[in-house]
Amino acid sequence: MKTLNERVDTSTTFSICVTREDIVERGLKQWQRQKRSSPQNTLRVTFIGEPGIDNGALKKEFLTEIVAGVERRFFEGGTTGKTPKYSITDVGSHNFKTIGEIFAVSIVQGGPPPNFFMPWCYDFISTGELDYGAVTEDDIADLDLKKQIQQIRAADNVDVLEIDKIVACGYTGPISIQKKEEIIRAVVLHATVRLVPILQQLCSGLEIYDLLGMVRAEKDICRQLFAQELSRKVDSDFLVRSLSPVFSEKGTVKRQRESRIINHLQDYIQDLEDKGADGEMEGEGHLPDAGNENQIDAGKFCQWLTGQSHIPLGQADREDFKIVIEFDHDCEVRYGTHGICYPVVNACSRSVTLPVVHLGTSSELRDVLSKAIVYGFEFGRC
Repeated sequence: MKTLNERVDTSTTFSICVTREDIVERGLKQWQRQKRSSPQNTLRVTFIGEPGIDNGALKKEFLTEIVAGVERRFFEGGTTGKTPKYSITDVGSHNFKTIGEIFAVSIVQGGPPPNFFMPWCYDFISTGELDYGAVTEDDIADLDLKKQIQQIRAADNVDVLEIDKIVACGYTGPISIQKKEEIIRAVVLHATVRLVPILQQLCSGLEIYDLLGMVRAEKDICRQLFAQELSRKVDSDFLVRSLSPVFSEKGTVKRQRESRIINHLQDYIQDLEDKGADGEMEGEGHLPDAGNENQIDAGKFCQWLTGQSHIPLGQADREDFKIVIEFDHDCEVRYGTHGICYPVVNACSRSVTLPVVHLGTSSELRDVLSKAIVYGFEFGRC
């Protein structure tokens, strides 16, 4: 990661300006039309309608959202990994070259890695060749082709086989029940071979910073960046360890209140992770109704505070990752009697100021933070 970071050209910026509501489609379009600089330069992001100036957090927010959105829009598969969705339109528009560039920038400039590829896809990326013998029907992510394989396997006579579809997959031998395995093998090879041009486009995008060269030179080390072998998503343990509260003097009433709030905050974060196991965030770049903790996980909480929902890739970055927590004891002095104050987040410096008066109990903290995350996700301060 240190070597890759040194390859970023800081002489100018690669500027992207998008609306938060359509990050993927607009992000791809703006990325492709940028002529004055290249993704080799430092990425700078502006969200239209938000006053935040990008000192790092907006870039991480954009990369977090667009990598997740690209995964949903352009890839398919399950828990064993994903493959690109086959699309002649996307190949013709060179979308996957752009996607490769986005993945490279995300890896090198502080965003999340695209570690959702099926092993055979990463093997192709890291070698430039498709190992036909290693691909099996379990590696097929296309739902139509998976269904076709299931129908072939369940067939008990030739009449139920869809011969046109079998021929379209490149099978040229005699079609009979006795040839099931050969027919299925033809479908498997068809499903993978047709993705080769897409993966080649992706590889061309990964050439910036010579990332592709590093992947091919260090296949085993770089595998965790692309394959589902090591989770980089923030969990409660990492997040709690990263909290760095600025406490008042020991023995004071202020310190007691601050310690109680930190304990409530730890419980809140850990409960979010437990509840997040029962349901994922819905939508693309949007949060659910306020106060619904079941729809907020530890990663989304971290993204609200820092712009990113992944654990930093580099060892030094992981060690330096701290979220500074300050405490505001004086809001009643400034504002008089009032109903509620919300935390003030500075995502670029990874700090948050908590209103002590309004977070006296666990239920108050949960309510205030949940509403703040839902309604305060835009970068108004940075």
